Amino acid sequence: MGIQNFWTYPAVVATALAGMVAAGIATAADPTAQYPGDYYGRIDLPLTQALAHVERLMDDTDNFEPLSQFSPKNRYRIMASPIGRLDLLVRTGGEQYTSLCTGWVISQEYILTNNHCIPGKKGQVLKASLVMNYLEEGDTSSVERFEVETQPVETSPELDYSIVRIHGNPAAKYGFIPLQARDAEPGEELFIIQHPAGKPKRLTRRNCRADEDRERPEELRHFCDTLGGSSGSPVFSDNDMSVVGLHFAGIERKVNFAKRMTMIVQQSSILQQLSEASKSAGRPERVAPATVAPAAPAPAGTSPGGWQSITQ
Repeated sequence: MGIQNFWTYPAVVATALAGMVAAGIATAADPTAQYPGDYYGRIDLPLTQALAHVERLMDDTDNFEPLSQFSPKNRYRIMASPIGRLDLLVRTGGEQYTSLCTGWVISQEYILTNNHCIPGKKGQVLKASLVMNYLEEGDTSSVERFEVETQPVETSPELDYSIVRIHGNPAAKYGFIPLQARDAEPGEELFIIQHPAGKPKRLTRRNCRADEDRERPEELRHFCDTLGGSSGSPVFSDNDMSVVGLHFAGIERKVNFAKRMTMIVQQSSILQQLSEASKSAGRPERVAPATVAPAAPAPAGTSPGGWQSITQ
């Protein structure tokens, strides 16, 4: 089955989600979560009838851990800071709907997400924005929304990634994720930070491992629970916090898929610059958004703050 079949939302996703509920598991992933067009601009998104089971799915399993329950200096909470919900207003065939993915800040100017999110596989993206610091439903006082351009500055359908310009410099407040990529070892422990179904930010790490097999050279197969809206999430090593993949799809009750981050960096001139800047600045064991400049100058477009060591 070709990759494109994972993106047929009505048939595959409805079947996959129904199967998850019947089996009491959460291992299948559709690329995006879709809501009515007038949902665009909201923070808390009332679930439609078709997605009403998602709340129960996340409540009944400890696989989707709310980041709000972690202390501010916890490494997962820190790594989650530059990751946000990517809201897209899409027009297809004269109708509009809200599509949700996940995106993450990689510099002052840019975020990274999937190609099937921006520019998308069908329809036209009319508006896009990144919702930051959305941790708890019903508490939106500290949530911020940043405008995102609707056309990528760099993209690849084959590697399913897009680098997109963001306005307002969220990196100054939320930091950015250093592009220190490597390949995952077979069976290595992983974790994913995401906005499943557009809900508040979640962490999945239980039974989250790299698969030993690989169907295509550019892919990382993994067993980390995701849902629609998780597309574009970074896949991290739980051992050294390296970015090993960019999540994009999955097969019901079988396996999920990410694009290998090393392959993406190898193709992307922008990510190569950012990766070199991360190496020049040095990599702390634990990192957090900061407001001081790095010791070494970074290429144009990179954040002046980056991530710095936590003072214990």
